[in-house]
Amino acid sequence: MNKLKIKILENYKLYKKGAEYCLEGDLILLSGINGSGKSQLLQIIAKNGKNKIDREITLINEDGSTVSTENIMLLSFRDNINLGEDFGQFSVTYHKNYINKAWEFYKNAIKFGSSNIANQSKEKKFSEGTLILDNNGIKNSSWRSIIQLTELLRRNYNDDKKFNLSQQDIETILPADFVWRDENDIIQQVGNIFYIACCKRVNQQIRCSKSTDVFDNSKWLETAPWTILNELFEKLKFKYRFKEDYEFITPNMEENPKLRDEEEIRSLLDLSDGEKAILKLALIALDEEISKDIEVMLFDEYDAPLNPSLTEAFYYVIEKFYIKKGIRVIITTHSPATISLAPDYAQFYEIFSKEDSSPQIVKVCQYEYEELQKANKKFYDKIKNQKERISELEDIIHASGNKVFVEDRYDQIYKIAFLKLHDVDDITEENLEEKFCATCNFSIHGNYSCGGLYNQLINTNITNEQQCKIICLFDFDNEGYRKFEDLKSKKENTNKLFSEKQGILEEGIYIKHSKVTRYALMLPIPERLKKYVSEKTSSDCFIEVETLLSEEYLKNNSKAELRSEVLTFYKMKDNHKHSFWKDLLNADKAYFEDFRPLFVQIEKIFNE
Repeated sequence: MNKLKIKILENYKLYKKGAEYCLEGDLILLSGINGSGKSQLLQIIAKNGKNKIDREITLINEDGSTVSTENIMLLSFRDNINLGEDFGQFSVTYHKNYINKAWEFYKNAIKFGSSNIANQSKEKKFSEGTLILDNNGIKNSSWRSIIQLTELLRRNYNDDKKFNLSQQDIETILPADFVWRDENDIIQQVGNIFYIACCKRVNQQIRCSKSTDVFDNSKWLETAPWTILNELFEKLKFKYRFKEDYEFITPNMEENPKLRDEEEIRSLLDLSDGEKAILKLALIALDEEISKDIEVMLFDEYDAPLNPSLTEAFYYVIEKFYIKKGIRVIITTHSPATISLAPDYAQFYEIFSKEDSSPQIVKVCQYEYEELQKANKKFYDKIKNQKERISELEDIIHASGNKVFVEDRYDQIYKIAFLKLHDVDDITEENLEEKFCATCNFSIHGNYSCGGLYNQLINTNITNEQQCKIICLFDFDNEGYRKFEDLKSKKENTNKLFSEKQGILEEGIYIKHSKVTRYALMLPIPERLKKYVSEKTSSDCFIEVETLLSEEYLKNNSKAELRSEVLTFYKMKDNHKHSFWKDLLNADKAYFEDFRPLFVQIEKIFNE
C-alpha cells in the first residue's frame, strides 16, 4: 500500500519538532473535532501556512520505491467563495497579458534596484530557489509560473545579465504557450485551456495539410476539454453545458467560453458553490501545466458545500481525474456523508489533539462507520429520486386523516403499544405497518427532533386543512417542556398563537394552535413517576416513550438501566435506544398499560 511519511523538523502550531506520521492509501479521509489539527497537518504537508514550515515529506510506493516531492496542491472550500461572475475574456492577446505579469514579477522580485541590501536579498532568494515564498514562508499562488520563469532565466542569461533585463529581454525567452497561472483562480483558466486546445488543433491541421494525413475533427473532439467537461456534467446530472465545439478564427476563438442551459447563457453565479467546487477539480486536471507534476492533492474541508449527490460527484471526479493518474488524495472532513459515501478502497484516520505533545493520528477500520454508512445511504436513497421523494412528502402533508408526529425513531414503539392494547396478536417486524394501518384511525410518523416538532407548529406556511389534524408529541423532559412552555407564550401580533393549556399530567397536557388544527401534546406522567414532576417544572423528570413501559419489564431487560441514583426509574441504554422496539413485538399486553391514557387523550383531541 502506498504511504506518505511526514516528519516535523520545527514546531508548527500544535505540532512539535520531531513528530512523525505515516498515512497509508491512495485516498485518505482524516476526521476529528474542530481544533484537533487537521488543517494544520495539511498546511505542513503542503508547506502552505501563515508561518514558516520545516518538514520532510516522503512518498513510498507499493513496490518500496521512494519519491520526495514538493508537487503538492492544497485546496479548501474557502478558495471557491469569490470566483467571479464569468470565465474571463480570452483571445490571442492572452500571451501578451502573461508576458506583462511575468515582467511585473521579475521587476519587483528579481531585478536589481538601487539598494545593495535589497539586491543581496533578491540574489539570495534566486539562488536558493525561494522566490516562490514570501518572508513568512507562504507559497505564492503563481509559484509554478515563478519556477518556470527562473529556470528560463538560468538557461538563457549569465549571472551578470539575468538581474538587469528589460521587458523585451523577458519576452524573448518566454515560449509561445507561456501562461502565468494563479492557482487560486483556476476557474479563470477555462478560456486558457480552450484557447490552447484550439491552437493545438490548428497546428495539427497544418501538419496534416503538409502530408497525406487527413485531419479527423470528430476524433479530435473526443479529447477536447469542453467535450470532457460536458461528458462530466452529463454523468453528474448537472444541467449546464459548454458548446459542443469552438471554432478558431485566426487569431481568436469565435467566442469566449460560456455555460449554457439549452440556449440560454449562464454565468458562474448560476452555479452552486458545490458545482463550482466540482468544476474547479476537473479544470485543474485538464490544465496540463498544473496537473502534470501533481503527486499529492490535499482537500481541507473542500466538501463543506457539497450535498450527498455532489459528494458522490466529488468522489467520481477524484477517482477519474486524480486517483487513476497515480495522484494520492487526502481529505479532511466533518461530513458524515463524505465518510459514509467514500469508496471501499478509502483509508480512514481520526486525529486527536494533546496538551503537551503533537496530535495523535489513529487509523480506523471502515466497519467502525458501518451504522453511519447505513443511515446516510438510507437518507440519500430517499432523496435521490426527487420525484418520488416529493410525492412521498406531499402525501404526508396533504393526505386527509389524523397524524401524530413523535420524537426520534420511536414510532414503532407507539404502534406496537397501540396494537397490544387493542388485542392484536402475531405482530412481526414485517407486518407491523400493515396491522397498525388496519387497526388505527390515525397515522404515526417518527424521526423528528424536539426542535423539528416545534418548527412544525410555528411554521408560518402551514395552512388550515380541516380534513387533517396533527399532533406533535413531545417527551416530558427538559427540552420538551421548555419548547411546550415557549409555545404557550408565543404570540402573533398581540394575540396568543396557542390556546390555554388543557388536560392533566396523568393524561397528557396539550395546547391547540389558534388558526389551524395542530396540537402540542406532552407525554402523560404515570402514577409511579408523578413524584418526579409537577405542573410547574420538569427539571427532575425525563419521561420518554420507553419509560411508559412497565417498570417490571424494564427492570428485567438487560438493555435497560436505572436513570440515576436520584431518578430511580429505568431507561434504555443509549446503544440500544433505536433497536429495542423489536423486543416488544412479543411482549405481554400488561407491560403497555401506561400507554393507555396517551391513546385516550389522542383520540379525545382528534374527536374535538
